[in-house]
Amino acid sequence: MIVDDHQIVRDGITRILKDEDDIELAGSVGSGKEALDFIKCNRPDIVITDLSMPGMSGIELTGKLAKLYPETRVLILSMLNNEGYIVSAIQAGARGYLPKQDSTTGILLEAIRTIASGDEFYSPSISKIVLESFVNNAKSTHVGDVAKKQQLTSREKEILKLYVEGCTNNEISEKLNLSVFTIKTHKNNIMQKYNFKSTVEMIKFALRNNIAEW
Repeated sequence: MIVDDHQIVRDGITRILKDEDDIELAGSVGSGKEALDFIKCNRPDIVITDLSMPGMSGIELTGKLAKLYPETRVLILSMLNNEGYIVSAIQAGARGYLPKQDSTTGILLEAIRTIASGDEFYSPSISKIVLESFVNNAKSTHVGDVAKKQQLTSREKEILKLYVEGCTNNEISEKLNLSVFTIKTHKNNIMQKYNFKSTVEMIKFALRNNIAEW
């Protein structure tokens, strides 16, 4: 089905699909709310949606569909092609993303068939943006984690390893022959240094950075 607040866009996609024997158009609506009402009774395999729409954005619609109807796959077709919108759409559950301004009939049909087969589809320009975002995030994470490693004292590393192993404050106290108060003080220092909000967050950081190898 098609979701776009511009009738001319919906009509254009309809004309493209009508001659394809393996694609059936289930419906065409102009808003996210109408889409949810339609999908509740008619379960299309694929929803082609714009992002910028009144009342409910395409990202919000995508997120709702991912929760309510996970078997329905979403293809974004939008004029918006900056990194923020693309990443948000993918995080919401979109299985494909095409920019309206440089998508051809052939690319649209290829995207629909690819997504129908269970794969994801991004146009070359979108794939480049997604890859650059991934690389930049990876570099940023790496630099941040290395900096965090360098801030740990040898005693803090030792105590953090024991937390990762599942030891309690009392058990760590016994193993290191230190008071429970001292153990808690070291833990609080670690939490404050890295602004961890919980013990779970602290342990996730340790696991992600192979603390046992430090």
